Amino acid sequence: MAEFLKNLNEQQLDSVITTDVPLRIIAGAGSGKTRVITTKIAYLIEKENILPNKILAVTFTNKAANEMKERILKLSNNLYKVNHIMTFHSFCVRILREEFELLNLKQNFTIIDTSEQTRIIRRILKSLDIVDQKSKPEKKIISKISRWKNSLTDWEEAYESSFNNQDKQFAKVYRDYQQYLLENHLLDFDDLLLKAHTLFKNNLEVRQKWANRFSYILVDEFQDTNYIQFDLVKWITNGRGCLTVVGDPDQTIYSWRGAKVNIILNFEKEFKNARTVQLNQNYRSTKPILDLANSFIDNNKNREKKDIFTNKKEGTIVAVKECASRNFEAKYVAKKIKELVEEKKYKYSDFYVLYRTNAWSFEFEKEFSNSKIPFQLVGGFEFRERKIIKDITALLKVVCFQDELSFERVFSFVQKVGPVTAQKLIDCARRNDLSLFDLITQRQDLLITISKNLNSLANALNEGYKLFMNNERVLDICKKLVNLSGYKEILDLKSKEDQEALQNLEAYYDQMAQFDKDYEQEASRVNRLTKFLQEETLSINSDGNIEVPNKVTLLTIHSAKGLENKVVFIVGVNKDVFPSRMSLSSIEALEEERRALYVAITRAQELLYISYVVGEYSYISSGELGASRFITELDPELYELEKNIFFHNPTDMTSQKVYFEKKENIKLNHDVAVSKGDVIEHMMFGEGIVDKVMDKYIQIAFINPAFGVKAIPINSNSWKKK
Repeated sequence: MAEFLKNLNEQQLDSVITTDVPLRIIAGAGSGKTRVITTKIAYLIEKENILPNKILAVTFTNKAANEMKERILKLSNNLYKVNHIMTFHSFCVRILREEFELLNLKQNFTIIDTSEQTRIIRRILKSLDIVDQKSKPEKKIISKISRWKNSLTDWEEAYESSFNNQDKQFAKVYRDYQQYLLENHLLDFDDLLLKAHTLFKNNLEVRQKWANRFSYILVDEFQDTNYIQFDLVKWITNGRGCLTVVGDPDQTIYSWRGAKVNIILNFEKEFKNARTVQLNQNYRSTKPILDLANSFIDNNKNREKKDIFTNKKEGTIVAVKECASRNFEAKYVAKKIKELVEEKKYKYSDFYVLYRTNAWSFEFEKEFSNSKIPFQLVGGFEFRERKIIKDITALLKVVCFQDELSFERVFSFVQKVGPVTAQKLIDCARRNDLSLFDLITQRQDLLITISKNLNSLANALNEGYKLFMNNERVLDICKKLVNLSGYKEILDLKSKEDQEALQNLEAYYDQMAQFDKDYEQEASRVNRLTKFLQEETLSINSDGNIEVPNKVTLLTIHSAKGLENKVVFIVGVNKDVFPSRMSLSSIEALEEERRALYVAITRAQELLYISYVVGEYSYISSGELGASRFITELDPELYELEKNIFFHNPTDMTSQKVYFEKKENIKLNHDVAVSKGDVIEHMMFGEGIVDKVMDKYIQIAFINPAFGVKAIPINSNSWKKK
C-alpha cells in the first residue's frame, strides 16, 4: 500500500480507491473530506497512472482550491502539480478563452465585478428614468438579474412573468444591461457559467473535445451545486465512471444562491452503476456534541440517513441556556467566556458566537466592549456601521443637534434630493443666516424655490422635534421619524438585503426600548434623546482601532460554514428568529433552517452552548420572545438546561437548573394514554392543554403565551400528564 494511504480509515480508503464507477461521498461534518479528495488525486496519478493535467477538480472558493493544490504538493513531496484544481467560474473562463469565436466573443473579453455592475446599472437607470436614484436599487437589480440568469430566463420572459411594476422595470434594466455587456464585450460572473453551458448544450463536438481532455473529474461541496453546474459536470463526464463528488446534504444551506439539495440526494438515479460511501467518523467534535447533532437532524425527512461518530468518548455535555432578556443573554456569554479564559486556559480566539441574523449581534458587540473582551465581526459590519443604523441615527441627530453633517446623510436617502439639491439647500441656509433645520421646517417660501420633494421630511422633523422638546421616549421619536419621513417605503421587503436591514432597525428599536426603560428608573435631568445619542457616540469612540489578533469571533451561521473552533455559542435560537418567520411557509425552507442549526452545532470541537431569550418583547419577532421550535426538537437527555438567567447587577446572576430524568429510570410517555383536553406539565414550558394527538407528536397549547402552541414528541420524557 502507498505510504499516503496508511493514515486513512476504512471508509476514506474505500472512497480513494474506487475509481471505476461514479462515486458519491457523503462526507459528514469534520470527517476529513479534503484529505480524501487530495489523497484520491495522488492515488489517481500514482496508482491509476493518470497524468496530472488529465485530472479536473472543481470547488466553490479559490481558498479551497489553493488548499488542495498545497496539500497535494506536500503529500507527493512536490512531485505532483495539478493545474486543473479550480472553481467552477475559473474552469468556465478557460473554456471561453479557448472557444471565444464560437460564442461571438472577443478573445480579450472583460469580466466585470460587482462594483462595475453597479455603475452600469446606475447609468441605465438614469437613461431609462424609471427608478428614483435615491432608493439605491442597484444591488436588488443585480441580485434579480442573477436569479433570472441562473434560471435561464431572458429579459422578455422576465418581463412577462413579472406581476408588479417594479419587477417589470427591473426586466427592462436587464434588457439594456445585457445589451451594454454585449456591445462592450463584457461578461459578469453569471455569464461565465451560462456561456459555457450554452456552448456545451448546443455544440456536441466541443463538448466531446472537453470531455476527452479529462480522464477523471472530482467535485467538492457538491451539495452547493445548481442545475447549470450539474449539467456541466454531467457533460464533461460524458457517461463514464470517472467521477467523484463529495458533499453533505445535511449542510445544504445556500438554496437562496441556487443550490439544490435534490441534486446530491438523487445522484444514484442520474448516474448508472453509481456507488455511495459515507464518511461517518468525525475528527472534530466530542461525542456529546455529535450525539445532539445526529438526534436533531433526524427531524428532517428529505435527507439520506447517516449518524456521524467519534472516537473522542470524553466530552462535556451540551449546555442550553434560557435568558430573561437579550442583554442578559449577551452578559451570560461574556461572563462564561471570561471564566473559561481565566480558568481553563482558553484564548479569546478559541470562541465563536454564531447567530442566524446579523441583527442579533448588537447586544454582544456592546457587552463585549463593556467587558473588555476583544472581538471581531465576520460577514457583516459592526451594528452601528450598518447603513440603516447610520441613516436612522442621522435622523435622530437632525432633530436633536440639527447639525449639517447629519443633514447631509439624511439628504442622501430622501427620494429625489440629489447632491445638487442638497448643496442648494446648504447655500440657501447660509445666505439667509438660517440653520438647515429652520430652513426646512419653517421657511416653506424659500424651500419651494429649491425642491418640492421635502414636505414629508419637513413634517417628520417638526413632529419629531415636538416629541424631543417634550422629552418623550426615544423609541416613540424614532418611530415617528421613520414613519413620517417615508424611510420604510425605500425598503423592498422582498429583497433579502432589505429584510435584513429591517431586522437591524427592529434590533435598534429593542435597544431604544431598553434605554427608555433604564432612563425612567434613573430620573435623569438630561433630555433622553440627547443622552441616548451622546452615549452612542461615547460607545463608538471608546471601541478604539487597536488590532488584537486574539479575538472572539462574531459571525452568522452561514459565514461559519466550513469553519470550526474549540468553543461555540449559538445564540438567539428564538421563535420567528431561528427558524426565520419566512421559512415557516414551506417544509423545504424549514428543513434548510434545521440544516443551518446542524451546521452551527457541528462547528464546535470541545464545548457547545445554545441559548434563547424568553419573555422580552422584540420588534424582530413582533412580540414576546420565546424558545424556537428547534429547542423542543433537541433531545433533553443530551443537554443540560439552565433557565431564568437574570442579572441583578453586572456580576450578580441568578438562574434555575433543570434536571431531566433518564429514559432507563422512567416509563416512556408513548405508553401513557393521552387525549385531547388533557393537562400536561412540560419541564421547560410549564403547564399546557393537549390540543391534538398525532402519530408521533402531541400538540400542546401552553398556558404561558410566550410559548404558544408547540408540537412535542409523544415519546419525549420532557413532559408528564397531570
